[in-house]
Amino acid sequence: MLSKLILLLCLASKVWSLCPTKCTCYMDRKGRYSVLCKEGGMVGALNLNNVSLDTEVIKITAPDDNTNELTMSPVFQSYKHLEEIHVTKSNIPQLGMHFFWGLGKLDVLNLTQNNITQPLDHNFRGLSKLKELYLDDNRIISLPSGTFRYLHELKVLSIQRNRIEELTPRIFLEISKLKVLKLSGNNLRELHPEVFRDVQELRHLECRGCSLSRLNNEIYHLLPHLAYLDLGDNHISNLPPEELKDLTRLKHLKLDGNRIVVIPDSTFVHQTVLRRLSLARNHLEKFYPKAFESVNNLTELDLGYNKLDKLGFLVPVADTLEVLVLSGNRMRVHGLKELSSLENLKELRLADCGLVDIRIDIFPKGLSVLDLAKNHLVYLPSELLPIGLTELDLSSNLFRGLDEDLLLLLDNVQVLKLENNSWSCDLCHIVPLLDRVNRSAVFRDIICAGPYTVRNKKLEFIQKNELTWCTASSYTTSDANFFLIGEDGKVGIIAASTSVALLVLTVLAIVGALCYSRRHAARYYTHEDKLAVEGESIFENNHSPLFCDGELSFKFPLEGAAEKKVSIATIDEIKKEHAITNGT
Repeated sequence: MLSKLILLLCLASKVWSLCPTKCTCYMDRKGRYSVLCKEGGMVGALNLNNVSLDTEVIKITAPDDNTNELTMSPVFQSYKHLEEIHVTKSNIPQLGMHFFWGLGKLDVLNLTQNNITQPLDHNFRGLSKLKELYLDDNRIISLPSGTFRYLHELKVLSIQRNRIEELTPRIFLEISKLKVLKLSGNNLRELHPEVFRDVQELRHLECRGCSLSRLNNEIYHLLPHLAYLDLGDNHISNLPPEELKDLTRLKHLKLDGNRIVVIPDSTFVHQTVLRRLSLARNHLEKFYPKAFESVNNLTELDLGYNKLDKLGFLVPVADTLEVLVLSGNRMRVHGLKELSSLENLKELRLADCGLVDIRIDIFPKGLSVLDLAKNHLVYLPSELLPIGLTELDLSSNLFRGLDEDLLLLLDNVQVLKLENNSWSCDLCHIVPLLDRVNRSAVFRDIICAGPYTVRNKKLEFIQKNELTWCTASSYTTSDANFFLIGEDGKVGIIAASTSVALLVLTVLAIVGALCYSRRHAARYYTHEDKLAVEGESIFENNHSPLFCDGELSFKFPLEGAAEKKVSIATIDEIKKEHAITNGT
């Protein structure tokens, strides 16, 4: 054992001693001698100076802000032990003739993110044992017939995100062992059946974002072994019942991001082994009741962001479904009642469904993952949630607080998301959450939306003695019984009653003052000696100036028809009387 270790150390030191400048030399997980050059800035013809001839893996790449500017050269022919070559982000314009000749052990050739425009068959001569070829993110416009005909052992071919608009007939000539074909991101618009005649052993086909309006079902007839089919982000609008009849071994189908409106009965009747289906981001308004007839193994179904309002079509797959995505469908809570019958459901996603209130039992008891993000929820009864939840997303709702019963249930949840709610950091709402601030960053990172004294402050920086009076008299979600008179909001009632009483007293005071001022004014304009007598009589008869005796009157008071007559004198008469009094 010791001798093997010494040998490995010697070999490793040998590799290290020959390592090129600005590169890293190491042994990968498979024990292969590897060279990694990732700093970028390499310019000119590719060279492998100081790279050991025993090297088995070469990786040359660059950061996005310092890409290489390389041209290919026949430098690999001496490296007979190479199993993988990765030259990416290097702006290589083309591949030379026979540059890979003699690399009988090469399994993987990765030339992604370059500027290759036209690969030809002779570029790959000598790679008879190659199993994986990656040409993604180049500028390939077309591929001639038989481009890959020297790659007899090829299993994986990826030419995604190029500029190919048409696949030439017999393009896959002599690569009949191909199992995985990735064409996504090319503007193909249509696929001709003849193209696939040479790759009938294909198991995995991706053509996402290829501007397809339909897929000729004769292609399915030529590819009976397909287990994975991705036709997402195209323009497919119809899915006739017999469209997929030849794909009896299909296990994973992705049709998300298309324009499908209706799924008829028996659409998937031949897909008896189908396990995963994605129909998200279509225009789905209706599933016929027997759309999933005979689909006996479906475990994952993604119907997110459609226009569905009923779930009766799930009955045929109720016993097998484990993952269901309904996010983005504007569904009423009563339209979700069928969910409770999905006894084997483990993951349910109802994000962005416009849910305002959940008061009925809709969640399957065996649920472990529940996503309720981006709704309008202000309250969630703890008794409706499954007790075995391990992940719960309540982010981006309208919660002001969470009550103690709900938080007790959530103590066992491993992944809890609470961000972007309207947290009210006061005594009525936040106390139970504040008590848990030291348990998890989920609670510490809660940001208060109010009141204004703590707005935008993290909960971890708030002390209980800083909490203010409740910011709303509506339903409270915390257990603040130490402060409130009762859980039913008696404090709010008392406060309202006190306000009414104060208002009544204020009105009475104003009325009393008005009565007093009017009586005083009426007497002011009569004889002053009478006013004095009457002023004293107010106190003798226990009259209060705050209350009027009888009906208010705007007439001057008269003390008897004979005795209390109002006399009006002119200015001259007053002067005359004044003169007599003074003896003039």
